[in-house]
Amino acid sequence: MDRRRLECFLALAEELHFHRAAVRCHMTQPALSQQLRALEAQLQVQLVYRSKRHVSLTRAGEVFLDEVRKILRTMDVAVDVARRTEKGEIGQLTIGVTAPALYIVFPEIVREFNRRLPDVGMVVHDMTTAEQEQALRNRAIQLGIVHPPLEDASLSCQTIATTAFNIVLSDRNSLARRRRLTLRDLANEQFIIFPRTIGPQLYDHIISLCQAEGFSPKVILETTPAQSIIAMAAADFGIGFIASEYQMLARPGVVFRKLSGVMPYLSLGVAYDAADVSPAMKVFLDIAQRVGAQVR
Repeated sequence: MDRRRLECFLALAEELHFHRAAVRCHMTQPALSQQLRALEAQLQVQLVYRSKRHVSLTRAGEVFLDEVRKILRTMDVAVDVARRTEKGEIGQLTIGVTAPALYIVFPEIVREFNRRLPDVGMVVHDMTTAEQEQALRNRAIQLGIVHPPLEDASLSCQTIATTAFNIVLSDRNSLARRRRLTLRDLANEQFIIFPRTIGPQLYDHIISLCQAEGFSPKVILETTPAQSIIAMAAADFGIGFIASEYQMLARPGVVFRKLSGVMPYLSLGVAYDAADVSPAMKVFLDIAQRVGAQVR
């Protein structure tokens, strides 16, 4: 149904005067009359009683007036929703996040994103980097907070933070007496580390750094999240790798030590398909970069 005709009818119904209604609609009286006749012909209903001195609505016109107001409000809402969706101000993002990223950066990103775009919802999945790469290819998620570099070169990835790994170990371990450690000091220790699927390239990089220092880890115990790594270190199963001060959770029986010299770093990045970036995704990427810059 033509919006202009509805607006003309609404103006006439509220003004009950052709001249005032025509002025309100920014048209001549003959043009207004033509719009009204076209609407009545379309509906096959008389909406207005006309005379030289008087204008009034028919019973059908009175009922139709209520519906026209609803229709125009609905059309206004539809236009607003479409425009806000185009601008990325409304809708939904589906996001994958690794367990470390979920703890280190995700809460701050979400807080700022909700402040900027309160009408854009989020569906969040706890996923490894490998799972996120597959989900991005399948369009099951739109964004992924991962540990670069990625194995799939077809995906784009913006690195948002890089933070050094610290070592967590039992206070009964002889290395606990040292204030700082080197990677070579760990040659005879069992490693407690995140599963390779969380960040395959990062995992392999840690092993290659050890090999460059002249040793390969004796035994690798894989677990996640950070609380589990710390707990296993407290039980003296080995030494754990913990990235970021945010994950250095206090627990009796453990100490944290920084590494000197050659050391591995945890990288955090946002992965996405560069061919399909919505305005809301651009806002998310911008916020992620700012939050990542504050990671310690």
